[in-house]
Amino acid sequence: MKTLKSRLPPLKSLLAFESVARHLSVTKAAEESCVSREAISRQIRVLEEYLGVKLFDRLHRAMSLTKSGKDFQITINESLESIAEVSGRIKKDVQPLKISIASTIAISSFWFTPRLMKYKALFPEAEFRVAVSDQPCDMVADKINIGFRYGEGNWPGLASIKLFEINSFPVCTTEYLKNAQPIRSATDLLDHALINLNGDFHADEDWDWWLRGHGVTMSSSFKTLDFDSYANVIQVALDGQGIALGYSGLVTDLLANKKLVQPLNMSLSKNRAVYLVYPNGVELSEQAGNFIDWVLEDSALSNKRSDRSEPPTLI
Repeated sequence: MKTLKSRLPPLKSLLAFESVARHLSVTKAAEESCVSREAISRQIRVLEEYLGVKLFDRLHRAMSLTKSGKDFQITINESLESIAEVSGRIKKDVQPLKISIASTIAISSFWFTPRLMKYKALFPEAEFRVAVSDQPCDMVADKINIGFRYGEGNWPGLASIKLFEINSFPVCTTEYLKNAQPIRSATDLLDHALINLNGDFHADEDWDWWLRGHGVTMSSSFKTLDFDSYANVIQVALDGQGIALGYSGLVTDLLANKKLVQPLNMSLSKNRAVYLVYPNGVELSEQAGNFIDWVLEDSALSNKRSDRSEPPTLI
C-alpha cells in the first residue's frame, strides 16, 4: 500500500502554487514567501511535472489559471485552510498566545508601552493583557506571566532579571526655563515650582529626599505640586508648569528628543533598578519566553546606546 507521502506532490510546491494562484504573480508570491522568483518558478514546474498538466497560462505580462489549475486551486485552498484552522485551534488549546503582564505606572508609561508597540509591530499575532498599578500583585493568583518592578530585586517567590539602574535628577522644558530664575545649585530649586510624586510607595524618593541628599533643607512651608501618578508628574513638566524628578531609563527618550532637559547636572540614587520578574516554579509559555528574550535583547541594546551617548545638554 502506498503511503500518503508517496501519493502527494511535494508540500513546498503546493504552498508555492497557492500563493501564485492567489496573486496570479510569481513576483508577488516570491515577495510574500521571502524567496526568489526563481525558487517559486521552480516549485511550480515541479508541481506541473508531477501532475502532468499545465496549471497556468503564461502571457507576456500576465498569467492565468488553466481549467486544471482552477480545479486544483479550489481543492488546495479548502485543504490548506482546514489544516490551518485545526492547527490554530490545537495550538491555542495547548499554548495560549496571550501574555499577561503587570507593571508599575512609571515603567508602563515611559518604558514598557513604547517597547510593547515595537514588539507588536514585529509580532502582530501576539496578544497581551496588561495590569498597571504601583500596588504589587500576587502574580500566581492573578495569573500574571511577567512583571516589571522597581526595587532591589528581592521579591519572595519571584525570579528577577535587572534591566537598568535608576538615578534621579531634575527635568523640565526649555520653555519653562526661559522665564524662570537661574538654576546654578540645588538650593536654587527652592525658587521653582517642584512637581512631586507622592504616596506610600514613593515617600523615600521624593523632592525632600533628593534635596536633603544634596544638603538642602526644604522648609515645612514649602509647597510642592503633588501627584500619585508618575504619568501626571511628567505630563505637568512637559506642559512647562515646573520641574520634576526624572528617572534615568524612563525619561531617556524624552531627553533624547529634547522634550525635556536637565537644568542641573546633579543626580541621586537609592541603588535600585528596574527588573523583569516572573514566578518561580511556573513554566512559561513559549510566547512569554520569546517575549522575555526580546525584552532582554532590546534592553541590552538600549543600555549600550546610552553608555555610548553624550551627556544631555544642560541649560
